[in-house]
Amino acid sequence: MTWPEPPAGGPIGDGRYAHETDRPASVDDLRQAVIDRVAQGHAIYPQGGASALDHGGPPRRPGVAVDTRSLARVIEYPHADMTITVEAGITLEAIGACLAEQNQRLLIDAPHPDRATVGGVFATNSCGPRRFGLGRPRDQILGVAFVTSDGSLVRGGGRVVKNVAGYDFPRLLTGSMGTLGIIAEVTLKVRPCPEVSVLAWTVLDDLASLGPTLDRLNRSDTRPVAVEVLNPPAARRLGEPHGLPGGGWTVIVGYEDNSTSVAWQLDRLRFELGRPSLDVREGAEAAPLWRALTEFQAAELGPVTLVANLRPSGVAGLLAELDPDRWTAQAHAGNGIVRAHAAAGSGLDDLAPEVDRLRALAVRDGGNLVLSRCPTAWKERLKVWGEPRADWAVCERIKQALDPPGVMNPGRFVGNI
Repeated sequence: MTWPEPPAGGPIGDGRYAHETDRPASVDDLRQAVIDRVAQGHAIYPQGGASALDHGGPPRRPGVAVDTRSLARVIEYPHADMTITVEAGITLEAIGACLAEQNQRLLIDAPHPDRATVGGVFATNSCGPRRFGLGRPRDQILGVAFVTSDGSLVRGGGRVVKNVAGYDFPRLLTGSMGTLGIIAEVTLKVRPCPEVSVLAWTVLDDLASLGPTLDRLNRSDTRPVAVEVLNPPAARRLGEPHGLPGGGWTVIVGYEDNSTSVAWQLDRLRFELGRPSLDVREGAEAAPLWRALTEFQAAELGPVTLVANLRPSGVAGLLAELDPDRWTAQAHAGNGIVRAHAAAGSGLDDLAPEVDRLRALAVRDGGNLVLSRCPTAWKERLKVWGEPRADWAVCERIKQALDPPGVMNPGRFVGNI
């Protein structure tokens, strides 16, 4: 089987196109589509809102796309139990609207909530600034149902919080890039909406003060849900549209709780940072800035976006290594995650040694550096999944166990997966 000419059945990423796109309307339809297409010799490329279509390695073999967006039902929502079970094609925006009727919310931030499906968010392990206080996507998932390459519907976890039976498929599927199966249903934790949500924006005197400032936040008596850092070009791009000072090294701290608690924490923050005056956005005024911080990680400013994961104590050091004339950077500083967008017009010859140097620094700190965006032709040279790790072999064995024919999203994940 050969790759079809565009537009064929629609894009599947990295300039490749599917022979056809299936749009199952039920989980049974999804199972049958997988059975039929694998029997015909096709690889299977799951899709939701296509908001991360080029993420990971290039597709390795021709096949069909399976669009899950018709699987968009709310299956069960016992709001008093603070859980919700949904089909995987529902968007984050639609879930949010449902939960808002009971003054509840998901504990997940992700870019493009109007497009991003819950299955896609968990398959790509997408998260945003609230991860520091609310946890990772894998911390929010209680149960999952997914379709394997032989058409089986496999369930793991359950629909209640206190459930420890069986294999931990919910967490195994999180971040698997659709290479183990197609997520069909998920059960998630939900929580009441906070009474007050605020973001405190402070511009530092210089880069040298960033490390000590983050150290003080790590020892803070307050409990922020977000600790973000922007380098000068990022602060200018995000701050100026919201009437906030840009152009300097900036720290943004987020709090969400009842009004008394938030007021106390802001006062304490001013004392701990030695800054009596903070630019504070609250409630409806804070919402656009929260969205901007979440959406910025998916910005397309240049050809490459890198993501480094390291110890939180290493964030300031890695940010200092990013030339502000070449990189626009945002860090989820409390979690040790640094994202940087290369400047427009950057070429492979310039970026390759720079990416190698920054990755070496991240690896030395016990982490790694991957590329969430990268031209297809550059992916092999720039090592889109970072330096090989010993646990990649474990991932390959799991892949072999759950997808023996290797047809689920082949080529997209680490190693030979």
